[in-house]
Amino acid sequence: MTTTAPLSVYHAIYGRRSAWKFTDRPVDLMAIERMLDAAIWAPNHRLTEPWRFFVLEQESPERSRAAELAAEFQLERTGDQRRADAARQKVLEPPVIIYVYTVPGPDDETTKENYASVCIAVHNISLAGAAEGLAVTWETGGVMRHPGLGQMLGADESWQMTAMLLVGHPGEHPVSRRSPASGFVRWFKSKGKSI
Repeated sequence: MTTTAPLSVYHAIYGRRSAWKFTDRPVDLMAIERMLDAAIWAPNHRLTEPWRFFVLEQESPERSRAAELAAEFQLERTGDQRRADAARQKVLEPPVIIYVYTVPGPDDETTKENYASVCIAVHNISLAGAAEGLAVTWETGGVMRHPGLGQMLGADESWQMTAMLLVGHPGEHPVSRRSPASGFVRWFKSKGKSI
């Protein structure tokens, strides 16, 4: 395990934020490799290793093609050229994009477990990104839904797109809030013990 940025897990969890604007500062590709190395340490029942990652650098031909597919999908869906242009820019602008797929299992139970593991892997990427000083935004919208995207990337038809991650140095610092966990917990305590 190698890391250049020691950060407590609590600081990473509470400090992690999505960003929609990024600076022009280049992303160290070794940081992306470290984030992907952290991803695959997600809990994974049966060690099926169901994650597949496609990393697209900003100037790659595949990035341009993915942006056109996103715009095409949005235009077909809405008929709105402004929304299509916005979808294109969303794919073109971040310094790095990572498309994440889940490999299905031999049955429904394993397929669900695989999807859950890949979602945890995505969160590991986000936390590792926080340790690297990067923002990681998890996108699940129309920009990743064109039926030809998987084929263009070389993904197997059976794989399920799980996330499109926008990665870069944040050009904004959004604030967020959560309701206290106590509002979602029903706690059964041991008799005679207290916490």
